[in-house]
Amino acid sequence: MVDGWKEAGGEGLRASKGRRQPQAEPHNTMYGINTIKETLCQCFSNVKSAKRRCSWATRRSCGARMKPGSTTRAAIPAPSSEVSNLLYELQGAGGFRMDFATNEKVAMEAVAGASMGGLNCLTAMKHVGLNVASDPLGTLTYLGVRGSLVVYSADDPSMFSSQNEQDNRQYARLFGLPCFEPATAQEMKDMTVAAFALSAQMGMPVMVRATTRVAHSRGVVELGDIRPKAGPRHYEKDYAFVPLPGNAVRHHKRLVERMRSLVPVSDASPFNRVEGPADTRLGVVASSAAVNYVLDAVKECGLSDTVGVFRLGMAWPLPENALLEFLRGKDTVLVLEELEPLVEEALRAMAQKNGLTLTILGKGTADLSTLYEYTPARVSAAVAEAFGVADVTPAPLDLTDAPQLVNRPPSLCAGCPHRMSYYGVKLGCEGRDVIFATDIGCYSLGFMPPLRMADIGVCMGAAASMPAGLELAVGPEQRIVGFIGDSTLFHSGLTGIANAVYNHHRFVLVVLDNMVTAMTGHQPSPGRDASLPQAPGTPPLTSIDMEAVIRALGVKHIQTVRPTNLKKVAEATRAALDHDGVSVIICREPCPLHMRRLSKAKKPVFGIDGERCVNCHTCVDTFGCPAFQLRDGKVSIDPVQCIGCAVCAQVCPNNAIRPQK
Repeated sequence: MVDGWKEAGGEGLRASKGRRQPQAEPHNTMYGINTIKETLCQCFSNVKSAKRRCSWATRRSCGARMKPGSTTRAAIPAPSSEVSNLLYELQGAGGFRMDFATNEKVAMEAVAGASMGGLNCLTAMKHVGLNVASDPLGTLTYLGVRGSLVVYSADDPSMFSSQNEQDNRQYARLFGLPCFEPATAQEMKDMTVAAFALSAQMGMPVMVRATTRVAHSRGVVELGDIRPKAGPRHYEKDYAFVPLPGNAVRHHKRLVERMRSLVPVSDASPFNRVEGPADTRLGVVASSAAVNYVLDAVKECGLSDTVGVFRLGMAWPLPENALLEFLRGKDTVLVLEELEPLVEEALRAMAQKNGLTLTILGKGTADLSTLYEYTPARVSAAVAEAFGVADVTPAPLDLTDAPQLVNRPPSLCAGCPHRMSYYGVKLGCEGRDVIFATDIGCYSLGFMPPLRMADIGVCMGAAASMPAGLELAVGPEQRIVGFIGDSTLFHSGLTGIANAVYNHHRFVLVVLDNMVTAMTGHQPSPGRDASLPQAPGTPPLTSIDMEAVIRALGVKHIQTVRPTNLKKVAEATRAALDHDGVSVIICREPCPLHMRRLSKAKKPVFGIDGERCVNCHTCVDTFGCPAFQLRDGKVSIDPVQCIGCAVCAQVCPNNAIRPQK
């Protein structure tokens, strides 16, 4: 949520609940940027901040699944967490306010209030995060806004770190949202600016949909000026913002009319244009990352003079007249769009309605499908097949003689408190038949061997809700233990606890509290330790008492332990399993990577005492910290990865793991 946009008109971006900040200085420059980070930096900051170069390596992301977002949360490298991280750091100098919300629904509702109040706002989230926010968004398109509101959706084709892949252009079609699809860094900036302007003009939310590949690209971007922003305003009451049925009936009709009126806008948009010859008998319609791939493929296949490429930037509503004009006279048109065939199906319907006879190819051509992201090779093969030319994609490199790469499956970091918690809970569950429910985040890696502490999982917050239903399906001889993170608890876990207490369910919920939203880039969590430092120039954050909140929901049995003490965790687990009702164990220990960023202090590392070690491999086979190394059957500890947590010393049955001097 932000206030302070200038090229879009209006007063500029601002966060809900935001106070006005000094105006950023105008600037106009050109430099290489990372698509998301620097684009938003330009939009919300002064010259000095805008010229920063960001080179963060990203994965929740997050992105694992998307974490709670303010204006965003996601798992790395899902392309949204970078937005929140950068804006959070820049807000002091950039003249805007950015807040982390507890979840995406809350974020959408906050910017709804701000934009109804006349502010220009942005909220960003991963594709699955928009599922969480879809309830308010579906109504907000009816009600409209007074300022402007841009909804940035970060889709993750190929599920680099997501529990599903989905095409959020479908939300644009479902709810009636104008939607832009940038293909380059310059378009990311230009289309976002245009989205703010269109939102202000039409009085409705506008979506900018990017994918992982586009969001993590780099390019040269020409920036524009930032205009002065206006001062505070008085809210003029308008009962049209109340979604009663009587208002909704009128609003729906207005929304339909607005979307129809946007078709000519889409037709005339500079983001919808033909590259190459427009009057040939062969054509391609492409959007997002596929645009870049097909332009290269057409050139490399020697088709530059015979194939025109319709570059689709404003993807919804479709530029019907411009597309129809492009289709006329064509024999074959290839549609390149990742995930769902939204454009392909629309073109088929358009051709049929207007009596056009041509072949429209898309999904099913070469290796094109509704699965996974497109690659240059997939697009090149589709172009070659569609237009009957040889595929010029270089043959794969012969790696027969290349050394075998080490198999490195996803793993919890060395010294991660989640591993300690899992191991302690596992000790406490010995001798019992226990089903483990997991959630989305770093703790989903508890599924990996040797821990194997995950049996079922769905989405964020499900670990606090699934056990209630699962308990009804299994007998009393089986117990259920759910694992949820601290930020996810506030994102969507509290309602599950309330439901379980209200309906007299019986299970154990373990809160893995590492005091930060770790998987998506160490964003602050509502339950964070208030004494920990935060980004300079950012508004103060309040720490919420997790135990008090859980107790207020009616949970009688709550224990807080440090996972570094495996014996205490095991004891707490046994006590919780014996409790008749909902039990909560809070395993609290800060994320070591986060703490390493905050402090240079380092604990003594541990090593193997060769005289005591009997090569039983208990440490490797049951605990599995990545700091362990196994060479020629002997275990050693990598001093670079070891953080000195001392938990492995508790695991060793022979007391062979000791601190090094």
